[in-house]
Amino acid sequence: MRTASPVLTGRFRDIVARMGAVLRAQREIDAERVLRRYRHLLDQPHEAPCLNEIIPVSREEDIFENANGVDPRERTSDHPKFERA
Repeated sequence: MRTASPVLTGRFRDIVARMGAVLRAQREIDAERVLRRYRHLLDQPHEAPCLNEIIPVSREEDIFENANGVDPRERTSDHPKFERA
């Protein structure tokens, strides 16, 4: 099997090196473009919610009733009852 000449090998390496440089330069241009486009989002301070924070989803008395096994249909008279017609 024949091996490539050193001149052809050098040319090939030069072409590959130039292509790599062009790709790196294009990636850098794209990164700068994205930063310019979304800079307003990066500059805004935002509050991330605490992951351990408990967010109440219902009233405290509902939680108490459910925890104590009270049937929600048997509520006191201060809650409106809706009956079927």
